[in-house]
Amino acid sequence: MTMGKDDQGQRWQSAARSYRAALARLVRGEGRHADHAGRVVKITPTSVAREAGRSRNPLYTSHRDILDEIEAAAGPGTPARDLAARIATLETELTHLRADARRHAEERRELASENLTLLHRARSAEDRLTALLRRMPEASTAGAIMQPR
Repeated sequence: MTMGKDDQGQRWQSAARSYRAALARLVRGEGRHADHAGRVVKITPTSVAREAGRSRNPLYTSHRDILDEIEAAAGPGTPARDLAARIATLETELTHLRADARRHAEERRELASENLTLLHRARSAEDRLTALLRRMPEASTAGAIMQPR
């Protein structure tokens, strides 16, 4: 049984639709293939063919126009490329923020320690002052020095 021209034309059109639909999904960042789902995928003939569930050879032999579309989509300014750049920027920013958070936590611990040291010194000074005032009865009766709180 031989294939007629109509059958070949339909298969060609079906393949073209599959490749274009796959390309559109990848450009939107909505790949369905297990290797693409939930990931930013670099748009290449291989990734488009994988997403379409077809061989990449027909892209090179019969669908040169779709190769041009793939090349245009892989250029700068596509949503997938913009998304990948944005993700990279946000990951870098997140790394810096985490480092800042660790540094601030350490500074907070150091300040808390310093505050406790100062509080201890202040209470010790108050205790020494109270002890001195108890030894000096004339000072407390004259009211010259007030008792600490």
